[in-house]
Amino acid sequence: MVSAVGAANGLQDQLLPAHKRRTGRIASLSEFQQRVESYRHEDSSVGDYLVDVDARSEDSDLLVAFRKYAAQRSMSSDSLFGGERARAKNKQKYYRRQLKAVSFLVLLGVIGGPLNYGIRSVCQELLDLRDTMISQTTSEPARYFIWTGHTLVFSLVGLLITRIAPVAAGSGVSQMKAILTGIDPQLYLPGYFDFATLVTKILGLICSVGAGLVVGTEGAYVHIMSIVTHHLLRSRFYCGFSSHLNGRIQLLAAACAVGVSSLFSSPIGGVLFSMEVTATYYLMSNYVKAFISAVSGAVMLRLTLVLAKSTSKQATTAILATSFGDNPFSIGEIPLYMLMGAILGLLCTAMIKLLRVVAEARRDLRKSSQAWKKVLVEWIDPLVVAVLCGTLTYVPGEFAHSTTIYTLSTLFTESELPESWFKISKFYTLSILPAIFMFLLPMCISLKMPTGVWVPTFIGGAAFGRLFGEALTTLFPSIGATPGAYALAGAAAFGGAATRAVSVAVITLEITGEMSLILPIFCAVLAAMATSNLFRERSVYDTLLVVGGTPFLPILDFEPDACARDIVEVFTVYVTKKTTVAKLLLALHRLPNQDIPVVHDDKSMILLGVVSSEHLKKFVRAYYAANGLADVELDLGEEPKASSSGFSWTTMVDGIRSKREGGLNGEMSVDETYSALTSANSMEGSGPVPFLLDDDKMLTLLSDGWSASKRAKLNDRVKTTDGDTCIVQPLGMTISSSTSLGDLHVIFTMLRCDHCFVCNRGSLEGVVTMKGLLHSGKLYCNS
Repeated sequence: MVSAVGAANGLQDQLLPAHKRRTGRIASLSEFQQRVESYRHEDSSVGDYLVDVDARSEDSDLLVAFRKYAAQRSMSSDSLFGGERARAKNKQKYYRRQLKAVSFLVLLGVIGGPLNYGIRSVCQELLDLRDTMISQTTSEPARYFIWTGHTLVFSLVGLLITRIAPVAAGSGVSQMKAILTGIDPQLYLPGYFDFATLVTKILGLICSVGAGLVVGTEGAYVHIMSIVTHHLLRSRFYCGFSSHLNGRIQLLAAACAVGVSSLFSSPIGGVLFSMEVTATYYLMSNYVKAFISAVSGAVMLRLTLVLAKSTSKQATTAILATSFGDNPFSIGEIPLYMLMGAILGLLCTAMIKLLRVVAEARRDLRKSSQAWKKVLVEWIDPLVVAVLCGTLTYVPGEFAHSTTIYTLSTLFTESELPESWFKISKFYTLSILPAIFMFLLPMCISLKMPTGVWVPTFIGGAAFGRLFGEALTTLFPSIGATPGAYALAGAAAFGGAATRAVSVAVITLEITGEMSLILPIFCAVLAAMATSNLFRERSVYDTLLVVGGTPFLPILDFEPDACARDIVEVFTVYVTKKTTVAKLLLALHRLPNQDIPVVHDDKSMILLGVVSSEHLKKFVRAYYAANGLADVELDLGEEPKASSSGFSWTTMVDGIRSKREGGLNGEMSVDETYSALTSANSMEGSGPVPFLLDDDKMLTLLSDGWSASKRAKLNDRVKTTDGDTCIVQPLGMTISSSTSLGDLHVIFTMLRCDHCFVCNRGSLEGVVTMKGLLHSGKLYCNS
C-alpha cells in the first residue's frame, strides 16, 4: 500500500511543472526563482505590512532584488583573484581587489622574513652563551654541569612560558592540517589564533631551541605565520577576505608556505612542503598565492641578513653550499642510494613508533585523576628529558655538541672529517650521532613546548648517510663513492620518511645548491618513503595529530550502513516565509552572522533557500522604522543591555557568546552555534539552559520589558520575501537523509564545509554538522 502511494506521488510529480515538483533536483536558477515565486503568492492574510506583487510580472520585487543581488555577487567572486573582467563596470573593483590580495600576500612575506631572522638570532645567542660559559673552564665535570644546567634552566623557562597558552605547545603543523580541512578552530582548538598564543609560541620556541633540545623550528614558524595571517585578516583593510571560509583557508595555506620558505630561504620547497604536510586537497588556484608569499618571505629574509651585515652564508649563497665536482656519482650507485633510503625508512619507522608510544604514555598520564601522575608528566618528565638531552649531546664528544645544520656542514664535503670526529673512530662517531638524534627526537617533540622535526631528522639522516658512504669507501674503494653525497641524500631521505613529504628533497637541493645530485637524492627519498609506507605508522605530524586527539576528518572511517539520518540535528534554526518579527529576532540570536534557512511553512517545511542574517537585520530595522518602534539595536543584540542580576535573556545570550572571540573571523560558525544550542552545558553565570530551542519560553525571555503595543506589533505576521531587503539565495547543495556517512565524509572533506542541510522530498529535516560527523567516526574507529 505504501509503495503504491509512493508510486502515485511520483507519477503526480512527473505531471507537474518542474518548479512545482517535490522531488528531484532544481535544474536552473530560473526554476529556483519560479519555485520561490510559486510559494510566495498563496492567498493568506499576513497583516498590513504585506505588499502583494503580481507573480507573473517581470518587475516582481523578488526577481528584481535577486537579479540585483546576483549582479553584485558577480562583481566580487569568492576567489581571492575572482571577479569578471569582461564587464566594464567590474574592472575597477576587480583590479582593486587584485592589488589588495597581492599586497596581503607580500605583507605576509615582509613580516615573516624579519621575524624569522629575529627569532633565529636570539636562539643562536643563547647557544653561543652556553659555548662561552663552558669555554671559561677546563674542568670536565664543571663543563658538563654548565652544559646540562643551561639545557635544564631554559627548558624549565620554556615550560613555564608555555603554560600561559598551552595550545602553543607542539609543532603546529598537525593543528593547521586539521584547520585547513574546514574545522572551526574556536570550537576544537580554542585559543589557537590568539595573540597570547603568538607571544607564547615565539618565547617558548626561543627557549626550547636555545636550551639545546633536539627539536626543529619549521612547525612553530608555520603556527606563528598562521596567527599573523589571522590577525591581519581581522584588520579593517583586509577583513573582506575573511568573509568566506575558502578565502580564509587559502590565505592560511599561503601563511604555511611562508613559515617554511622563510626558514631556509627556499620558496619552491617551502610551498611544496606546506602543501604536502598540511593539505588534504589542494586548490591549484592557491598555488600562485602561496608562491607570492613564499618568494616575498625568502627575499625579505635575505634582505634582512644583508642589512644586518650577517656572516651567515644565507645572506649571499646557499646555506650549505657544497661542491662535489661535475660527476659526484655514477649511475651504478643509484641502487646503493635506494638501499640507503630503504634502511633509513626502516629506522624512521622505528623512531615514529617510539614517538607514538611516548606520546600515548604522556597523554594517558595527563588524563589521569591522580595528582602525582600529573606532576610526573608536567614537571618531572620534562626535566628528566632535559638532563638526558644535555648528557647525550655532551658526553659522546665535541661532534655531538652541535644541534644546528650550519655547524654540521662538514658532513657534506669531499674532504676528511675533522679530528674531533675521530675520538675513537669515524665509524663510532657517525654511528652514535644518528642514534642520539633518533632517540632524543621522540622524547623532545612530544613535550608541552613549541617544537619542530625537520632539523633533527636532517642531521640524523646526514650522519647516517655519511656513515653509509664511508663504509662503501672503506669496503669497496673501487666504486669511487663520495661520502658527502651520501650524507646529503641521507639527510633528505630521513626527513622525507619522517614527514612523508617528497618536497624535502627539493628543500635539500635549494639549501645546498647541489643540483647535480638531484637524481640520487630523489631516489633515496622515494625509497625511504616507500619503505615507511609498508608499516602502520603514520608520519610524525599525523602521529602527533592522532595521539593529541585533534579532530581530523580524512583519517576517520564510518559504519557502512550508517547514513545522515543517524546523526542529523533535528532541532534546526529556520524562518518561515510568513512569520513574526519576534521569531526573526529569535532566529538571529540563535544563528548570529550566518545564513538562515527559509521554509514555506511549519507544516510542509519545504526548503526555499537561505537568507543572510545581514538581510534579515535590515528587514527588522525597516519594520521597526515603519512602525515607530524603538530599541531595534538592543533587540538585535548589537548594543549591550543593562540587565538586573539573575537569569534573563541578556545573561543567557552573553553565556552563549562569551567564547566567540578567537575563531577564524571572530564569529561563531554554524558548527559551534549548534554545539552550543543542543548541549546542556552550563553557561557562564547563568546556569544550565535546557530550553534554548523552545520557542515559547525563549520568546517569553526575549519580550521581557516590551510594552504591550510593541509586543503586539512584533507578533503580527509579515512576509520575509517582500521588497528587495531579504534575498532568498539558492543552496549550493543539500543531502538526502539516506545519504551514507561515507559519501557525507567525502563531501565535508572536499568542500571543507562545517554543516549541510538534510532534506526529504524537498522538506527540511535537519542539519548535519562537522561535530556530529566527527563524533560518529570516532565512535566507529574506537569500537
